Amino acid sequence: MKLIRVDLSPRDYVHVPQAPRIERRDIFARGGDNEWQMSGVVGIDRSGKCLGISNHTWSHIDAPFHLLADGSTLDQVDPRQYLASRARVVDLTRPTGPSHKSRREIIDGIDYHSRIDVEDLPDSMSGCDALLFVTGFGALIERGYPMHDGADHHYPNVTRAAADRIAAVPSIRIVGIDSPTFDKPETNAAAHRVLLGRRPTPVILLETLTCEGLRRAFNPLPKEVLLTVEPLRAFGPRPDGALASVYAYVAEDGGDEFEKFIQTVKEARLVV
Repeated sequence: MKLIRVDLSPRDYVHVPQAPRIERRDIFARGGDNEWQMSGVVGIDRSGKCLGISNHTWSHIDAPFHLLADGSTLDQVDPRQYLASRARVVDLTRPTGPSHKSRREIIDGIDYHSRIDVEDLPDSMSGCDALLFVTGFGALIERGYPMHDGADHHYPNVTRAAADRIAAVPSIRIVGIDSPTFDKPETNAAAHRVLLGRRPTPVILLETLTCEGLRRAFNPLPKEVLLTVEPLRAFGPRPDGALASVYAYVAEDGGDEFEKFIQTVKEARLVV
């Protein structure tokens, strides 16, 4: 079995207007009698003031507490809900009919799917733990487009109707998207409310992915991948989310060996 691991996290930090920009700076600079060099990151707002780094800059997990005051914090979510998942890939990178045109946008020459509605969902979502929406917006994430004023009005989003349909599938426990968020400003966080608010088990959200590496490696995209999420520890009380490295595993030949690999990873004993 030839196994391919594709990094779905942006190559650099990407911020949205509501979050601070992240810069790399010297913390300990080499020079004089010092032979050590250390660098780190710091959050910078528009005035140049240093701020704390947001849990929602770069690829990240949203926990229910991010939006819902009575929702679970990330440390209260069972890690087995997001660490390794069988993900159905929903390829929306190309228009498939006249109705799709009304849900697409072109920014800087990039044609992408900007509104995910019920008709964009797979006919069957049973048998998978996760959905991975690939809209084509990841190409704009790689260019830093989310850093522009007003860019959030053009992010791909999931409609409330589509979110309702997803939330109705008990096996789905995490959904990822190549967009900084599942909602546009004018949607009043409808998708967040439905998915994070599902009881008793919320649908965890995975945002600011870029699936361009997956698109370059596979044409057409694989129908399923093993999706792994490795969050950074979110320090402080009541974490609403965390930055996370995200990977898609694909076997070129598929078959039983890849199925065994998926089951082995998913069933691994978690030691905390």
